[in-house]
Amino acid sequence: MKPQATIAELKARLRIDEAWRLLHLPGEPARCCKSPFRPDERHASFSVYAEGTRAKDHATGETFDVVDFIARALDADTAGAVRWMRGRLGEGRELPPLPPKREAVKQARPWPVLRRGTAEELAALGRLRALPLPAVRLADERGFLHFGEQWGHAFWCITDKARRGCELRRADGELWPGFGDIPPRKAHCHGDKAWPVGLMEAEAFAHLILVEGVGDFLAAHAVIDGEGRAADVAALCCMGAAVRLSPEVAARLAGKRVRIVPQMDEPGQRAALLWARSLRDAGAVVDGFSLAGLVDAEGAAIKDLGDVFAKASAESIRANPQLLEVCP
Repeated sequence: MKPQATIAELKARLRIDEAWRLLHLPGEPARCCKSPFRPDERHASFSVYAEGTRAKDHATGETFDVVDFIARALDADTAGAVRWMRGRLGEGRELPPLPPKREAVKQARPWPVLRRGTAEELAALGRLRALPLPAVRLADERGFLHFGEQWGHAFWCITDKARRGCELRRADGELWPGFGDIPPRKAHCHGDKAWPVGLMEAEAFAHLILVEGVGDFLAAHAVIDGEGRAADVAALCCMGAAVRLSPEVAARLAGKRVRIVPQMDEPGQRAALLWARSLRDAGAVVDGFSLAGLVDAEGAAIKDLGDVFAKASAESIRANPQLLEVCP
């Protein structure tokens, strides 16, 4: 059996501009173009360069090779992007012909219909995420939590009043089913992931908790409520470690006290350092909060703030009392 092409070989056979069209992303790739991930933006903020092998989103600071670009477009991990490339390229076959340009461009996916949750839905989400009901209610009262139905499944959703981006997760905690070249996944995103959820709301608060991901965002509300800090602390969420805080975003947080609670993996730690640098450059006062020392019942390290509530053992929490004081 012929061995599969390596990732390096796949990259050599597919350029970003070709992947853009095969993915039917809106717009046209160019040295200076609008982002395919923000089809409604007014000004060009995206570049495809180095003969189609590299791209940069100047609004977020993200840079891409073709694998990164496909992963971002599909909202998949690297393995999912590589599976998509193998499926499109085949093994030992030439790249299929590009569709006509007029067929390649499509409209952005419509947003789902969102509504406020019922008392039963809020309680069910608290049980699903192992969070106190007052924390779920706080996120709901601040306008971040919504519910609805998509593709035959009930979901909960995190977004904010800016409606720049949202993330949907199934209400039963299961993965969204795969379709076409896209594998099953825990979340579906719409809109602009580069806009931190809660940014406009945060401008009214002096103290902020900045986290990665909507699960940690909900957990941050449990921290705020549990520490009795709802009057002066807000939560802010970057939807992924790849998000970079643009100068425009960071400038909105100048003068605020921001505590970053990063995820405990390497991408999360690296992202936290970059976020801290951007915020300090803009004039914010920034520090970090480490979850090191917390373990679950099996002794495995806790990876994020959401896991503190869902998995952390009582023994490790008692042994690390400082971890009960997250708010800045």
